Amino acid sequence: MAEVEIGQLLRATFAEAVDSRTEDVTFDAPVTGEVEAGRTPGTLYLRGRLAATAPMVCGRCLGAFRQSLAIVIDEEFLVGGAPVSSGGALGPEDFVVPLGSNLVLDVTEVARQHLLLALPMVPVCRPDCRGLCPRCGANLNERECGCRRDEVDPRLAPLRNWQPSDQGTTEPRDHGTRGPRN
Repeated sequence: MAEVEIGQLLRATFAEAVDSRTEDVTFDAPVTGEVEAGRTPGTLYLRGRLAATAPMVCGRCLGAFRQSLAIVIDEEFLVGGAPVSSGGALGPEDFVVPLGSNLVLDVTEVARQHLLLALPMVPVCRPDCRGLCPRCGANLNERECGCRRDEVDPRLAPLRNWQPSDQGTTEPRDHGTRGPRN
């Protein structure tokens, strides 16, 4: 984008290749959208909507898929000087990022950070993905494997004995597996 004067608003189409700078994620197609930059006497603000896709691996079935990302950018940058903190409760001024001494804003870097934050913690190829069978590893989206699902991991079997008490707390049910309480 060009230099923005105080009171001026610049709009631009964004279509850039964005390097994620991580080994885990790539944005293999240009990130596209619209951004606008405006200037007040003390700040430069950037607003816009961007879209991207990234190849991912499903956290349930381990299948490859493309994750669509839609982000909204609404950032404010301090022009000149460091932000002044009141030392008390956080206010809007505490979330303004200072620009470097050259007052250049790298919009691609802002987009990169927002895109990385928009990625899901556990990507899923589709909401109803059934994942893999914990016994045989079959992809349950493709076929039923015939393994029994009612068996409980022996480490978790004691949890079958938990039920809520009358006071809203949880107490184990005594099925004769334990002696009297002291």
